[in-house]
Amino acid sequence: MIAVILAAVLAFYYLLRARTFNDKFSLFVGIGFLTSALIDVLHVIVSYIAFDNPVFLKYFIPQTWFAGRIFLSAMLVMAIAKYPALSLTSSKEGGGREPNKLRKNVIVYLTVLAVLAASVAISSLFLVLPASVVDDYSIHRPYEIPPLVLFVVALFYFYKNHLYKRNDVFYKGILGYLIVDIFSQIIMSYSAAPFDTAHNVAHVLKDAGYFINIIALALSSIQYNAELKQSNDRLKEREELIRVQYEKLKEADNMKNEFINVAAHELRTPIQPILGLTEVLRSKIKDRQQLEFLDITIRNAKRLQRLTEDILDVTKIGSQSLNLKDESFNLNDIITNIIDDVTTNLVSSKKNHLQRNVIKLLYAPTDIFVQADKERVTQVISNLLINAVKFTEAKANEGSDDGDKGEVGGIISINIEKVDGQALVSVKDSGIGIDPEIMPRLFEKFISKSYQGTGLGLFISKSIIEAHGGKIWAQNNPDGKGATFTFSLPISKQQQQLPQPSLSE
Repeated sequence: MIAVILAAVLAFYYLLRARTFNDKFSLFVGIGFLTSALIDVLHVIVSYIAFDNPVFLKYFIPQTWFAGRIFLSAMLVMAIAKYPALSLTSSKEGGGREPNKLRKNVIVYLTVLAVLAASVAISSLFLVLPASVVDDYSIHRPYEIPPLVLFVVALFYFYKNHLYKRNDVFYKGILGYLIVDIFSQIIMSYSAAPFDTAHNVAHVLKDAGYFINIIALALSSIQYNAELKQSNDRLKEREELIRVQYEKLKEADNMKNEFINVAAHELRTPIQPILGLTEVLRSKIKDRQQLEFLDITIRNAKRLQRLTEDILDVTKIGSQSLNLKDESFNLNDIITNIIDDVTTNLVSSKKNHLQRNVIKLLYAPTDIFVQADKERVTQVISNLLINAVKFTEAKANEGSDDGDKGEVGGIISINIEKVDGQALVSVKDSGIGIDPEIMPRLFEKFISKSYQGTGLGLFISKSIIEAHGGKIWAQNNPDGKGATFTFSLPISKQQQQLPQPSLSE
């Protein structure tokens, strides 16, 4: 009866461990002990009822003992031999997935063993198995040899799979249990009759093995809780360290932004007089080579001016201090002005650098009033148009030839329209298009594959448009030539009073 209680406790602990950790190794061992406990219950009840029938008990007790031990030993062999596939560690490393072939084989083995053990246990009520007890030999119970062999095989695989090296006390308990059970089986095989010395010693050893296993499971649980507490303490320490490092990084980031802001302001201050004085000096010089030098100075000073303005804008966006004016204006006016400026720069650039290819700018004037910050919208359109020119020139120069003078090197078209209460502005070019690698991050900071530029322009443009409640997007043209950038802005109240088309039109 003590063995029944201890086996039931063991089965409970193993099955609980299997459920807690999703550990199939513990599940198999738990099923083995549970079945052994159930057979022992039958063993105890029938033995108590038939206590006055020693002839019946002489065969019944050995056969039910064999039924329980053969099932338990086979389950231990399967669980330990297949430990790499069933254990808690392999489940974590392999995502908890068990190969289908192994699962099917295990189910077959389990079914065969269960049928065998149940058949032996039940048939013991009315059937005497051949040579279940032999009186003429020192090994009176030859049926104890197969479980003994299986326990030895289980011990072999225990060492083969290096389970003895694991830190968990749980495995030390299994090792102690296997060694005690092997001696129990050896002694039981010499038992000639129920309740003789060998029979009683084997039962004591069996109970001792159960007890060792229970103690190991209890200690393993305590060890796990202690390690879990230590792990939580380390986690709290790491979280605190991360928090401190985050505060330091945040402080460093603020210092960096402040430095960039100050540096950009300090750079912007001398640029304006440099540009002004250089323009004055240019108006007084007639020498062509000196004029070219001054043009280079002016061009690079303007680039530096744009860079400082971009840095200041990025700083404002990061600190959420980008202020916008709310005014109503005609998009047509600013687009026309920007096209004039870009055209002038193109003519000047072609003249100074003797470039052969000509870029055509196409725009059909359309009056659309929007409610936005005029200066910032001008900045966005100018940025998109300058980018279109840059990449269209790059595409044209790839196939340029000395004999191509005056040939059209590319076409850039600007289009504006009203759709569902929004003004849509698109800039389409015939340049090199958008690299697929940077398309997903096109509007992030410092994203550029251009030979020049900081990669800030599109980020600033996106921030400006979204601050107005609009959207901006880009795509490569279906014909494989160039790309199209489009953004939307809310139209003004003045424009809303006019008839508007919808997307369905």
